[in-house]
Amino acid sequence: MNIQKIVIISLLFVSSVLFLTSAAKAQESEIDRIIKEVSVNTQKGAISNYTYFMKFSYERHKKFAGRKFTRLYEAILPAKFSTNRIYRHQLVLLQDSEKDIPEVDIMNARKELAKELEKAENDADKQAVQEEPNDDGGYWAVAFSTDGRSVKVDVLQLLKNTRLSNLQRRQIDGKSLVTIDFTPKTEAVLEKSLAYLSKIEGQILIDETDKRIIRIEGFAPGEFVKQKDKTDAERQKEMVFLFLQSKVFEGFWFPQTVWVNFAKHPEIFETIEVQFNFSKYKKANVDVQDAIDTPKERGGTTTVEKQN
Repeated sequence: MNIQKIVIISLLFVSSVLFLTSAAKAQESEIDRIIKEVSVNTQKGAISNYTYFMKFSYERHKKFAGRKFTRLYEAILPAKFSTNRIYRHQLVLLQDSEKDIPEVDIMNARKELAKELEKAENDADKQAVQEEPNDDGGYWAVAFSTDGRSVKVDVLQLLKNTRLSNLQRRQIDGKSLVTIDFTPKTEAVLEKSLAYLSKIEGQILIDETDKRIIRIEGFAPGEFVKQKDKTDAERQKEMVFLFLQSKVFEGFWFPQTVWVNFAKHPEIFETIEVQFNFSKYKKANVDVQDAIDTPKERGGTTTVEKQN
């Protein structure tokens, strides 16, 4: 009788293990499918028809003998813009926390940049083949460097260099959303500006209908499990990484916030905080004479920005 019980228990255990293994493999396959879909750049060139504002701030915290500055830029297009071209937006500096920028300088900068873009458009007309933009999945990659330190945010690199698990589906306001947890791949070989990916864990939020990643939250090792069930406000207090997108009227998803705050854990990361805020996306051509109507807030800068 005891032997029979042992056999039955063993069979149940084996069946349970096989079931769980099969379920895990099925979920891994589903995660792979979703990540493949959201990595396809379905909005190539869409940003080329938009102007927007980019506010940038950088802080090396006072505790570490640093300083903070912010700058506000406007991304402009040529006055005569051809929608079949893909342009790297030119940025006009509107405001700087460390110096005043006269309105006449803003106007002149707009005119010069517009001339350069129109010249590039005319030159492109003479070329048989247009240069293809870098493939970043349509998420843009932004980077900042100073004093030998550099940080780069590249969504596709994050997807390639982390382990993905725990797929969950939910409905919010009629939208089909998917969450996937991520942890570092210990074997990943990363360039210096992406080295932090080996030290963060967190969660990815996906709009399953649009097949776009709309939010990524990153935490220091061991912190995500403590924070994942808390409110957004509570989680943000412990985040060290945030990538957030918003949907414009025409249906495209563009960045809203890209932020890293590694100063929260100086024992693990570089003690810097960098933030990009993008706003006022407008599908329209810019008249270079319109140089006066600019916001009166202080804002940000970047040394590298890649946009498709």
